[in-house]
Amino acid sequence: MKKILVIEDTAEIRDNVQEFLEAKDFQVMVAKNGRIGLELARQNKFDLVLCDIMMPEMDGYGVIAQLRQDPATADLPFIFLTAKCDRVDLRLGMNLGADDYITKPFTPYELLEAITARLNRVAQQNQKLKSVVERVEHLEHYDALTNLPNPSALQGDEGYLARSIVKTDRSKRLVPFLLLGLDRFTRINDTLGYSNGNLVLQQLAQRLILFGKRIEGSGIVRVSGDEFAIVLPPIADQDSGVGIAQDILKIIAQPFDIDNKSILLTASIGISFYPSAPTLEELQKQASIAMNSAKREGGNRCVVYSRPIFGHEFSRDLQLGADFHSAWEQKELQVFYQPRVDLRNKKIVALGAVVHWKHPVRGLISLEKTAAVAEETGLTVTINEWVLRVACQQAKLWRHSRISSARVAVTLSEQMFTDNDIELTILQACQDAGIEPRFLEVEIPADTIVNSSNINATALKLMTWHKLGIQTTISNFGLKHTSLDYLDKLRLNNLKIEANLAFANLQSVPILNAIVQMGHRLKLKVVADGVQTDVEAAILRKQKCDEIQQKEAFPAHKIERG
Repeated sequence: MKKILVIEDTAEIRDNVQEFLEAKDFQVMVAKNGRIGLELARQNKFDLVLCDIMMPEMDGYGVIAQLRQDPATADLPFIFLTAKCDRVDLRLGMNLGADDYITKPFTPYELLEAITARLNRVAQQNQKLKSVVERVEHLEHYDALTNLPNPSALQGDEGYLARSIVKTDRSKRLVPFLLLGLDRFTRINDTLGYSNGNLVLQQLAQRLILFGKRIEGSGIVRVSGDEFAIVLPPIADQDSGVGIAQDILKIIAQPFDIDNKSILLTASIGISFYPSAPTLEELQKQASIAMNSAKREGGNRCVVYSRPIFGHEFSRDLQLGADFHSAWEQKELQVFYQPRVDLRNKKIVALGAVVHWKHPVRGLISLEKTAAVAEETGLTVTINEWVLRVACQQAKLWRHSRISSARVAVTLSEQMFTDNDIELTILQACQDAGIEPRFLEVEIPADTIVNSSNINATALKLMTWHKLGIQTTISNFGLKHTSLDYLDKLRLNNLKIEANLAFANLQSVPILNAIVQMGHRLKLKVVADGVQTDVEAAILRKQKCDEIQQKEAFPAHKIERG
């Protein structure tokens, strides 16, 4: 039964509307003025509000303005009941967020028609949104081209790896991890075209699925492009794993029938074993090294990972951490900026602030590696606060340049975002730099939102920032599942996805489509991060992505010169 709130100061109209709607099987609550109606709307979950405009204590405009500012009621369907027929009054109501209006006097069936139309539209929107969400959820876990599970199926307590590890015992203590890559597959795409290359991958996936059914407890995923990972059930010795890998190579060597042509392919397989590699990351790393070794040896073979000189990589990473700490103390780190461009007019709308570290021996350290080292050395919060201050100061300098309207965007770590004093930190940085908060954009990684223990507190925090003029972006969206229920409650401006999500292969386009649709339904701008080429930008523009952020970062003076 749908629940409707009627806010009307004229008792006769209020009672008649209540009586009529209850006769039509609606649950109805009433309020005689805007103040009481607002309290009821906040205390109850309604499907729709009918509200008069001219009322004592608080008019209808005040009611809808308050409702639209509260995350819990921001999307509540709202219909004005009004004797004011002036177009200016009606436009004001619609601008404040009203969905419809009915002019007095009205017949009961005009009222019913308006209510039914609005509720039906909401139901249709919810159904479309549900379909998009279901599609995104499927694509979050399954590859669009082959319908094989994607790498997320390897992770967690219910992942393929954990399931195999649980089954190990004294006699079967090894879990093989196979990474398979086709040899010289780019030639297929170059000579036969991408569509036929996709057919090859689909046929290969079917062969692997059939093979997997012969080995109970095995799990197969498409990693990316022409690479596939296979987790096998526990075995007694490495030779058993090698034997299975060789059987897979024989299956792949059988001709593929593509466009009435017989295509011959080979593959390289790298093999690592649990518990020699105790984590999924280590298994993947070792198997990748072994697979690349197999390719260098000519392909069509499998190679078992053999450990290099013990401690070399560990000591190398340990030294990198020490070097990073030294670079911070010696003020050798810099803040560079990644331009973000509106795809409609190609203007720079924001600049993502990132840490630039050029190591004296190892050269430029990637942003991902720099972030990881900062985390390991315990400097993440310190570095992020420094980037915030520097970016705000730079925004002040840019106020009289060709990019005077562009915002600076700063990423907050989870520790910073959950800090009770984060708002003060942000405002202090803006005040010290002499800029208005509207020139700052804050990026929050999707994982931080998902891991939030109190989504209502998070929603309130973002609403406060919105009122201050600070734009907010949820980043890394789509790489892991983010609940729509969370997004729907949050006052966000932008949804950012990684460009590699869209261009890992041609079949990533459906994922991009679904996320763009979902973002737009939630009235968010969709930003693709890490774009490198004009071709990628053109594809994103075609898919109605709103903005792109370049992968390359530049010092501030180069941004100014363009």
